[in-house]
Amino acid sequence: DVDPLADSAPPRYAIESDEEDEYNPLQKLSPKTSSPLEMKVVGDLSSNRPLIVVSGNAGQYWAKGSSLGEQTGAVYVNDTQVGLVFTPSRSKSTIIVSETFARLPVVNMHSYAEKLVEHLKPSSIVLLDTYPTPIYVTSQPIALQDAPIRYLSTHQVDHTISSLAERFSPPNFVHSTTSAALMTYVASTPQTTSRPDFKATLLLLPFPRIPTPAPKILGRSDFSHLTEVEYQWSEVMMNIIQKLLFVAVGENPDAWHTPLNSSSSKSSVNVFVKAQVPIDDGMYI
Repeated sequence: DVDPLADSAPPRYAIESDEEDEYNPLQKLSPKTSSPLEMKVVGDLSSNRPLIVVSGNAGQYWAKGSSLGEQTGAVYVNDTQVGLVFTPSRSKSTIIVSETFARLPVVNMHSYAEKLVEHLKPSSIVLLDTYPTPIYVTSQPIALQDAPIRYLSTHQVDHTISSLAERFSPPNFVHSTTSAALMTYVASTPQTTSRPDFKATLLLLPFPRIPTPAPKILGRSDFSHLTEVEYQWSEVMMNIIQKLLFVAVGENPDAWHTPLNSSSSKSSVNVFVKAQVPIDDGMYI
């Protein structure tokens, strides 16, 4: 009788074996050295002005409905455009729409925050970003349509902010690492005679999704995602965030208007809609 098991050809690993054939869970992969961050800010920008940095989904949608005027500068990281700079005549602030076309890797975010602050030398910083409502920890569950604007600050905020927004409280943490890096940098920067009262405020809009992880490497500027489904907050909520942004820098805001190419209404309901590609390649918002 023929035993099929005994007469079958032995597997390859029974004949020969080397390191390429075997997985060793104890073997440590050699860490990849990150490329040094080379950041440049293009444009004739004044220092010692309030700095407003709006990022990601919140920044993209806010910029579409705010009268920012003509782009006056840009922020490049390793030759990739990461931010658009605006200096509207109605405001004394420098406004940066950050990471709308390219996201920074985590390893570069602290350096980005440090170089941005050191280059512009702002008198104060206000940030706009989002927080994911599905995983935000509260004592009682909060429906998305009832989720409030939240804030985090390095100082005592104006009463307008504390009355229209709720404090971002532990054990939650800021998922947007760029905003977290900027807040951390400001909080850890010692007070100096040139900046004796350097402050930062982070305003967070509720967002129904958990943000995707940051990329491992910095890619090229990508405009294709502008055609994807984006989240649009109500005009009511956006006018509140508009007010809070400029109150934080001591200014009176203009009204925020729902973008003309938006499908959302002026109700208090936040919706998903299909965004349209801008015609002018982002030079005007």
